[in-house]
Amino acid sequence: MRDINSILKFVLTLPKYFVIVGAAFLLHELSHKFTAIKYGYFAQFKLWETGLLLALGMSFALGVVFAAPGAVYIYGINDEKKDAKISLSGPLSNMIVAIVSLVSYRLSFIPLLAQVAYVSAFIGVFNLLPFGPLDGNKIFRHEKKWWILLMTIGAIIVFTV
Repeated sequence: MRDINSILKFVLTLPKYFVIVGAAFLLHELSHKFTAIKYGYFAQFKLWETGLLLALGMSFALGVVFAAPGAVYIYGINDEKKDAKISLSGPLSNMIVAIVSLVSYRLSFIPLLAQVAYVSAFIGVFNLLPFGPLDGNKIFRHEKKWWILLMTIGAIIVFTV
């Protein structure tokens, strides 16, 4: 009976987590897009269908909801400092949402707000990893103070919520 209850609970909470993860991901990517446009670059979101299917499969098979179903591509960028600032905008938006959600949770004790804080901070921290195509690679090279600040805030939230 306990296994059935666990499965039922997972199935019932899955849509909530898809919305939370999807909103945090979308905000992150749109922050890149609009920051790039602010600097005069053409930016476009490209969906990665395989990534979306992998995310769905992982959520059902492992109970983990984490998705990277696409990314914003910026065209014609030739300034490394601006590129770093565009990269910074995604994790920064995640951390702002995480902080606001955490403070709101501490004032209201609404569990959903803690979940939003955790997911937003986790997505921000993951993208701050300083290697590969992740935002952290550019931020660490050109905006170290911002990288340290955001990574510290994100890690505190991820490990305390």
